[in-house]
Amino acid sequence: MSKGTGERKAKDEKKAVGEEENLSAEFLDEAAVEVEQDIASVESRIEELSNEKEELLDGLLRLKAEFENYRKRMLKEQTRILDTAEAGLVKKLLTVIDNLERAVENSAGQAGSNGLREGVEMVLGQMVETLEKEGLEVIDPEGELFDPEHHEAMMVIETDECPEDTVVEVTQKGYRFKGVLLRPALVNVACPVKSRG
Repeated sequence: MSKGTGERKAKDEKKAVGEEENLSAEFLDEAAVEVEQDIASVESRIEELSNEKEELLDGLLRLKAEFENYRKRMLKEQTRILDTAEAGLVKKLLTVIDNLERAVENSAGQAGSNGLREGVEMVLGQMVETLEKEGLEVIDPEGELFDPEHHEAMMVIETDECPEDTVVEVTQKGYRFKGVLLRPALVNVACPVKSRG
């Protein structure tokens, strides 16, 4: 082999190696660009999924809060329904209380009725005590100022013995159940004596 041929061959080999290196560098550059694009795509997808996760978490928290509010409303509504039902029953029993009170009042002073009267008073006391434990409040405003929200005026009585608009007599007790007015007290109210002349 001649020297020129060997040099050309060496040059050709060097050139081939250079071309291979250029191809490898181009390939590596292309691969690097693709990897960067893939990384950017993955990062973009990660950001999308992160945003989606945040939206889902936010929606879930909102849904949880709405459900908790719904549960509280339902419990409150159930309590209101039970209170209304209880109030209806208690309101019906007010007539029984009134009649027992009348029986006690009418038996006073009658001969031989002491035992019966005591029995009726005991039953009346137990009934009122039981209902008071459940939330019944008696409105017996004698001596108090007239309150149109809790009292119903039956008569106006002229008197100078107490201030104007004072309840001087209760003709029928009123009742509240758990803060709700079942029946206003029927009362007679004082007014100043008018001078005649």
